[in-house]
Order: sequence, then structure tokens, then C-alpha cells
Amino acid sequence: METVLYWQKEIETLPREKLEELQLQRFRAQMRYVYERSPFYRRKFDAAGIKPDDVRTLDDIRHVPFTEKDELRQSQAEHPPWGDFLCVPPEDGVRVFQTSGTTGIPVKVLVNHKDWTVHFYHQFMHFMYGYGLTRKDVLFVPFHFGLHIAWWGFSTALGQEGVMIVPGGGQSSQDRVRNIFEWGATAVCGTPTYMVHLGQTAKKMGTPLTESKVRTVVTAGEPGAAVASTKKTIEELWRAKCYDDIGSTEITNFGFECTCQKGTHVIESMFYAECLDMETLKPVQEGEVGELVLSNLCTESMPLLRYRIMDLVRFNKQTCGCGRTFLRLDGGVIGRADDMFQFAGVNIFPSAIENLVREIQELSTEYQLVVPSMGSGKRLKIRVEPSDPAMAKDRIDLAAKRLIETVKFRISVTPDVEVVQAGELPRFEGKARRVIRED
Repeated sequence: METVLYWQKEIETLPREKLEELQLQRFRAQMRYVYERSPFYRRKFDAAGIKPDDVRTLDDIRHVPFTEKDELRQSQAEHPPWGDFLCVPPEDGVRVFQTSGTTGIPVKVLVNHKDWTVHFYHQFMHFMYGYGLTRKDVLFVPFHFGLHIAWWGFSTALGQEGVMIVPGGGQSSQDRVRNIFEWGATAVCGTPTYMVHLGQTAKKMGTPLTESKVRTVVTAGEPGAAVASTKKTIEELWRAKCYDDIGSTEITNFGFECTCQKGTHVIESMFYAECLDMETLKPVQEGEVGELVLSNLCTESMPLLRYRIMDLVRFNKQTCGCGRTFLRLDGGVIGRADDMFQFAGVNIFPSAIENLVREIQELSTEYQLVVPSMGSGKRLKIRVEPSDPAMAKDRIDLAAKRLIETVKFRISVTPDVEVVQAGELPRFEGKARRVIRED
């Protein structure tokens, strides 16, 4: 195991009862804060017949109404551009972002100076030290900075701490590979899909990243770092440890994988996390899969309480080997409730298919899922491509047959597998979109 570094050891190793006391104190303060400053929350709490002082225990939080993304969209449509859930004057904003819009109209997010330089900084320091990074590291950021929040907060906070940041936006993948070597980068961040692509690009260039100084790869945007075959692929391509980074634009980044790599820690001193049954919305037993619901305990610009983030997770509250008592998400984000689809009576997560595709060496790491319309009589289709353009057809056919049998055995669905030409499937620098739903 790597050397364990802490940002705030006393907080990160609090006995659980003390940690829960801190969470209750901060939740109560945050609930009072949004009730006083946000017309959205005052209206919501009044309609539910609950006041901030009614929350006296963590169990009482279950009576606080949920916040959902569609409510945020509606609020911003009726009170443009920020909605009436904003808790600070708009002129206090120093950074603005918006969600990707993959599930509807993007939600705009405003961040004030204190959140950006204090709260975001503290969040990402947990990440930085959790990954074992120090001020001696050099972080290469192969990302086009825009309205998407990805890597803005991470790189800014690490730079604030004294880490050298090398910006890699506006470059080809080949140039990025060259820069990783030229600048002596020791850490790189990106989506799992792009980290695999960058590693494969380097191999084709004859300059494999296994020969670089990179020892840490941080991935976010997709559940790849928690998908065993994807993590293995990245670590082999880079000869580096691959760590998980979980967050969203609305709720900000809340989860990091420590050097033990035994699950993704939630920063419980800054977030209150619940794991609920998707249908009943009641707590599931520890170790069972449920929907993640989060509450901001510290931010002041747009704090969200009981936000249905739509990620599916499994809680583990046992003390980690690193000594942290922050709960872990076993397997990271298992899938998303809104990405999950049902086919032939089976709940299917794209990440489960990804794991099986990337276990087969004859296939590239890219894939697409074509989900037929209900009652069409068609099978679920998995589009794949060979890992080598010169691969013999009989070998490709055997690989496709093996994938069909594996999916049938592991997921209980018999798919069709369509093999396209090598390089034909789309590549993604940002969040990959792999599920195609037929009308």
C-alpha cells in the first residue's frame, strides 16, 4: 500500500458517533441558512410543514423534502438565469458553470469567492492527499476548459496548494503525449475513456506512457475507475495507479479513492450522504445497492439539501485500511438510475457491459449499446470493434461469440454483437455517450 497522507487527519479519522454529531450540527446550520436566504427552500419547507429547528437527530432528516434536478431547471426557467435557490447575490459570483445537459436543459451554477477559494479548496485537498499527491507533483490537465466544471476545481485547488499545473487544452492527443514527457508530468486527470485513448495513442506513437514519470491517473465523469477491467487497462497503459474522483456540477465533488483502493470515500465532514431504495426512497441496509442522496454541509452559493444525484451506490461504513472513518462507496458509482435500462426483465447498467467488453483482449475498449424499443422483438445490440485492424476474421468472430456467452451468463440477457471496423466507433475527450435508445 502507498504511504497514507491526510489533509485533516483528526476529522478524517473521527469515531463515527463524533462524525455524525458534526454532520447533524452542520446540517441544522445549513438548513437554517437556506431557509433564510433561498425562496425556493423556504417555499419547499413550508409546503412540507417542516422548520429547521424540527431536525434534532439525523433520523429527522428523512422528513426534509428531496431536491430534484427538474426543480432546479424549473426554478431557473421561472427566475432566469440563476433561479430562486441561489443563496448569495449574483454579483458575488466569481465562477459560473452548467451541467452537461445530457438528461435535459442544463442547470446553471454560480460559485462565490469563499466557495471557490475555501470550500472547493478543502474538498479537493481531501482528494489530493487521499491520492498520495504532494507539492512536488506536476499535474497535466488534458482538458478544454469551458462551462463544464470538470477539472476546473481540481486543478485550481491543487495549484492553490502549490502543485505545478500544466494546461493541456487545445492540443491533439499526440501533442499531449509529447507534453507529458516534456514537462515531466507525474499526475494526469481525465475521463476513463480518454485516459485509455491517450494511453493507446502513446503506444501507437512508439512512446508508451509506461516510460513517463506519471504515477497517478485521476479519472472522473464516468464510472471507469471503479470498473475493474477499465482500471486495470488504465494502470497497465500508464504503469500508474488509477484513482476515482466523484462529483457533479450541482452538488460539487464529494468522493475520492484513497491509496488503499478499496472503495471511494465520501467527504462526510462536508456532505451528508444517504443510500435509499429507488422505489420506496427509504434507507437500505449497509452493503445493499441504493440511490445516493446528498446534502451540502458547507457551501454557501447554491447549497442543495437531500439532492437526488441519481447515482447508484453501496455503502461501507467500516474503517478503511487507510485509517479514515469516512464511509466508502464499494465499487464507486455502480451505475446511474437514469442510465440504467430494463431489457427482458433485467436491470442493466452500461458499466457492467463495459467491464465485460474490456475483459476481451481481441476487442478495443470502445463500445456502444443499442437498446431496442419495447415490444420490437429485437435483441439488445452491442457494437464493438477489433483491437487490431489486421486481426483475422475468425479470431474476431470467436471474440464476439465469447462476449455473447459472457453477457448471457453474467447478466442473463442474450445480446446481438455487431463488429464494426477498427476505429469506427466514436472517441470522447469528455463524458462518453454510449447508450443509443431506439424509438
